[in-house]
Amino acid sequence: MNQTIAQILQEFTLDNYRPIIPRALDLGAPLIPRAGNLVKVVTGMRRSGKSYRLFQEMDALLNAGVPPKRICYINFEDDRLGAVTARTGDEVIDTFRYLNAPDEREGLYLFFDELQEMEGWGRWLRRIVDTMRATIYVSGSSSKMLSSEIATEFRGRALEFELLPYSFYEVVRTDAVLGPHVDDEVQPASRRALLQARLDAYLERGGFPAVQQLPKPQAIELLQSYVRRVVSRDVVERHDFSRPRLATAVAHRLMAMNARELSIRKMENDLRSAGLATGRGYLSELIGAFEEAYLLFQVREASRALTERTTSMPKVYAIDPGLALALSRAGASERGQRLEEAVYLELRRRSFGAREGTIATHRTRKHRYEVDFAVGDTLDEAPVQLIQVAESVENAATAQRETRALWEALDETGLDEGLLIVGSGEAAVYEHDGKRIRQIPAWSWFLRR
Repeated sequence: MNQTIAQILQEFTLDNYRPIIPRALDLGAPLIPRAGNLVKVVTGMRRSGKSYRLFQEMDALLNAGVPPKRICYINFEDDRLGAVTARTGDEVIDTFRYLNAPDEREGLYLFFDELQEMEGWGRWLRRIVDTMRATIYVSGSSSKMLSSEIATEFRGRALEFELLPYSFYEVVRTDAVLGPHVDDEVQPASRRALLQARLDAYLERGGFPAVQQLPKPQAIELLQSYVRRVVSRDVVERHDFSRPRLATAVAHRLMAMNARELSIRKMENDLRSAGLATGRGYLSELIGAFEEAYLLFQVREASRALTERTTSMPKVYAIDPGLALALSRAGASERGQRLEEAVYLELRRRSFGAREGTIATHRTRKHRYEVDFAVGDTLDEAPVQLIQVAESVENAATAQRETRALWEALDETGLDEGLLIVGSGEAAVYEHDGKRIRQIPAWSWFLRR
């Protein structure tokens, strides 16, 4: 028996992590343990709450009467394990069996946290799936690595779930005053003011669980440390990039470009001016690695045909508004950009499981006006929803600019209604030539389920 693994397994108890705050990510009902089960895989950026989502599932099993001796949890990122190999995984299972002597006829519930730390994890997990009576949950911090190996090793025998940091809905749900009323269809004026203030705070602090109760300076430092960790572990080390200083500089520039178009050519020129010479190919690979590590997402312009090639530049959205602000220059606020980013992240939560490209930007054909989001399937060749995001439309010029893009896009797509989400302002309805734009306060839209 491996004594180190035995110590790690014996130290673990859910009591150390209670209260376990439920996450709004449904993994479905637990499968009955058997060989050949589907594997449920939870992916997301480091510190976004993947471990706690596994704890939530384990807690539900215990409450349903599953004894602890049938539930095995291991975090493969524990540095006491050293280099993690397939043998390490075998020793975890063998040691757990030795310590708990479970009834093998009933099967085990296996929770493997940060499994991507194991070299060759895909082949090892496939063997465990094929040979053990078990229900298996896996978490990982790399979207492409997990997706590609799952596609190779499991061929449709795994279900992937994406966990982002807390949504605004989840943050409000934990609030002592607002939480009990989070699902109320009508909010009184006094509560609307509190929800507006809560949204303002969310756009500054973001949704990473560990920063919610920290003083602002400590929250900023912790968020900055998350980025350093992603750059060093999930990008530089994992992809063998040889220039960590350049990788860090690119990460900071990408966070500063939050909700803006990404020009690799301009970034290359800016880096050269700062004494960091590089090439566009290297930058493209680096940005792709950041996206795999969930530090950011790229959103491209909607195409009306699958064969159409667009020369437009993608927009970049950070994984979290608080993270984007923590890496911004002192004095920079850009609240409107962070609001747009938060709307994108919420659309991503609500669209998870749809095909790639379900969320895109949209430009009108006539005047090339931009609509922030077009939601729909590319195969349908037209969006099913058009969404514009604005900090405020109290200024007449701003209101005209934001609505003209929607009016023209509605005419061109044949849709009858568009949505204008405002960071501050009241609900309103605009009508023109048989079309309608519904204006809705951001806090209200985020709380709609």
